[in-house]
This record gives sequence, structure tokens and C-alpha cells, in this order.
Amino acid sequence: MTNYRKTLYESYYSNHSGEADTEKREAHFRQQVRYFTRELLPHLPPDRNLKVLDLGCGFGSLLMALKDAGYNNAQGIDLSAEQLQMARNFGLENVEEADALDYLKSVSGEYDVITAIDVLEHQTKDEAVEFLGLIKSALKPEGQIIMRVPNLDAPQASVFANADFTHELFLNKSSALQLFRSTGFSNVQVHNSLVYIENPIKEILRKCVWGLLKFRMKLELFATARTWDDVCFTPNIIITASR
Repeated sequence: MTNYRKTLYESYYSNHSGEADTEKREAHFRQQVRYFTRELLPHLPPDRNLKVLDLGCGFGSLLMALKDAGYNNAQGIDLSAEQLQMARNFGLENVEEADALDYLKSVSGEYDVITAIDVLEHQTKDEAVEFLGLIKSALKPEGQIIMRVPNLDAPQASVFANADFTHELFLNKSSALQLFRSTGFSNVQVHNSLVYIENPIKEILRKCVWGLLKFRMKLELFATARTWDDVCFTPNIIITASR
């Protein structure tokens, strides 16, 4: 691991976006569980007995969403001991401290689904190609990968892309399709991420503003003689693919 990663990941949660207050941490965790339930679980196969690996599981919010939905054969790995301890404090025991590349090299054809949420952007281009190749090898023959990454085509994309010093790689829908197809995945699809505010009044206002904003962005593409058919505008994109 490079020096800057060792420094940044050692206390990643508390130094990046963490809450020191226990109640606020719990509230943040539960909010993330609700978001992942709406955003990511619809992309998983319905079989609750599938073996799932969550790479870069953080403090375990996706694992908890999986557990709450009945996916009881899921495990997570992460480099951050701090976040893994938080996951255990939240009641998750199926987590392990490990480097994703090293871990993937030790398994072959073992998982039905591998998820990596907000992980790929932390890698260089060479690392990302190696990472995806190792994920493909770790999946069963009909296995599926589900990833979420910041979307460089989103309005104010720099807010998300540059919000974390450890970000290295930036994608949009077109480059994501290119990368995953080039690394041997099939049925590659890129989806809009969840854009949602839980406060109902704010959500109504947000929807109205979002509709106007998308219309403006489509006009900008039209003015440059481009189409928006292969463009996602949400802050993140979700990538699904099969081995």
C-alpha cells in the first residue's frame, strides 16, 4: 500500500465524513441501510441463499441491508480497522480486515455476487483493470458484479469526484461500459443511482428542480450536436455485469 493510502485509510471514517457522536453515527448508518435497500438490492438476484462478497464494506451498511432482506450468506472485507469495528458494534460479525486485491487472489469461482460500492474510484487505471480481472475469477460461472462509482457527467461532478483525497479514477457511462467489456464481463449495464431526500417536502422540491436541471443539460448536449442517449446525470452510476 502506498504511503498516502496508509495514512488516509488508518482513520478513514472519522477523518473523512465521520461523526464522533454515537447517536449520529447510528443515525447515519441506518440512513445508509435504507438508501442501499432502495438503490442496490433491486439489482441483486432474488435467491437469498446466494454467496455474496462486499468489497470495501466500510462500516457495513450494505451488509446490514442484505441481512435485513434475508441474504444471510454475505461477508465483507475492508482495509479500515476503524470502520470494521463500527460494523461489529452495529451487530455485524461477518467482516474481515483485508486488502481486496490480496483477498481476491486467494479465491476462485467462489461467489455468486460481488459488490464494490464506492471502491473502484480509489484505484489507478492499472489497478482497476487488475481488480476487475480478479473479481471475474472469484465469481462463479454465472456470477454477477454490482458496483457504484461517482459519475463524471453529473452536474457539479467535482463535488463528488474531488470530495475524497483518495480518489484516483473517474468514469461516466461510456467509459464504464468500455472498461467492463474490455475486462471480459458480459451483459454490462449502467444504471442511474438513487437521488432522493427522505423529507417529503424537500423531495417534492428536489424532483422539480432535478427535472429542470436535466432539461438544461440535454439542451447543452443538443447544442454541441451530441445525444444524451448514453449519458447518466445522477451523481453516481451503478454498474452491473455478469462473468
